[in-house]
Amino acid sequence: MSAGFESVGEGRYRVSGPLVFGTVPAVWRQSREALQQATDAVIDLAGVTEVDSAGLALAIEWLRWAKSHGGKISITGLPEGLAALARISEVDDFLVESGSHG
Repeated sequence: MSAGFESVGEGRYRVSGPLVFGTVPAVWRQSREALQQATDAVIDLAGVTEVDSAGLALAIEWLRWAKSHGGKISITGLPEGLAALARISEVDDFLVESGSHG
């Protein structure tokens, strides 16, 4: 079980595969390396096949990390499972306010 984080153009990235507890640490490492080069970035999650609370935590961490580094991250292609977890956890407004959308 693995997930990938790849550049698909300047400031644009795609995540594919499961975004779960077992894969999030590797995706976080990959994304931090890539995002250090970008002031504004778009992360597309349309290729995510499975998500749990670790995936939600990662999405929130991306947004916080960008803000603390003077940048902005928009998350697109929000999987329904991630959107549902965000609603249940009452952080869906945070994702929307940060420019994330499905």
